[in-house]
Amino acid sequence: MLAFILCFSAPSYGDCDITLRWDDDPPYFMVQEGKVVGIDADLVREAMGRLDCGISFQKMPWARALRELRDGHVDMLSGAYRTPEREEYAHYSEVVGLVSPNILFIRRSDESRFELNGLRQLLESGFRLGAQIHVSYSDEYSALIQNPDYDKNIEYLSRREPLWLMLARDRVDGVVASQLTGLYEIQELGLTGTLIPSSLVVSNKPAYFVFSKATVTAGFVADFDRALQSMLDDGTFASIVNRYVCVAACAGLSETEDDPEDCSLAGL
Repeated sequence: MLAFILCFSAPSYGDCDITLRWDDDPPYFMVQEGKVVGIDADLVREAMGRLDCGISFQKMPWARALRELRDGHVDMLSGAYRTPEREEYAHYSEVVGLVSPNILFIRRSDESRFELNGLRQLLESGFRLGAQIHVSYSDEYSALIQNPDYDKNIEYLSRREPLWLMLARDRVDGVVASQLTGLYEIQELGLTGTLIPSSLVVSNKPAYFVFSKATVTAGFVADFDRALQSMLDDGTFASIVNRYVCVAACAGLSETEDDPEDCSLAGL
């Protein structure tokens, strides 16, 4: 296995430094003891280490980051959906090691209470949905919120934390969030076991690492993909995810899974 890893780290980029955009978005990016960490931060740090390439973190909001990537002022973003417009100025990594779908979270006590056949059916049944303002969870959701008939069933807030508390207190019946984000935030609030992911997947589009075509070559992206694939194959990818959210609770990771008892958030 070591020889396999070394094979993929053979292209050395010792004189390079990749600038990665980040913002406060646990469990993907956060600051601990003055250092940017999180699933995406640690994955990129490990992959760049295998390429002998340096990495710098630049904090900025998403909309600005897309412009900066296009103009070559930042080299790399994570968590980007594939669109024709972005493909004009960005190389997409082709290795998707983790898919975190937008799913509906509910109270454990309500597991058998609702028919989870879709958002429209739920809202028509009087289901009280908690959602963030100006967030589009899926094409279906975006269409539904244009219908004033559903206004009385949707509680909008700007942040997720109060939505989780409202769900725990039976003031809403469900909250839509990225699976990994939801699991992490619920654990941080001490609500593990009270709030759980349901079987209703609202959207399941993969998100990618992307690189600026203005500053990064397609060859470098191919080498990054090989490094990322080697991390999937040797278990490093799963180990990094397990620092923040247990792999056993997540869908879409590689077929390599660590023992759930070794997870930092085991038991979710």
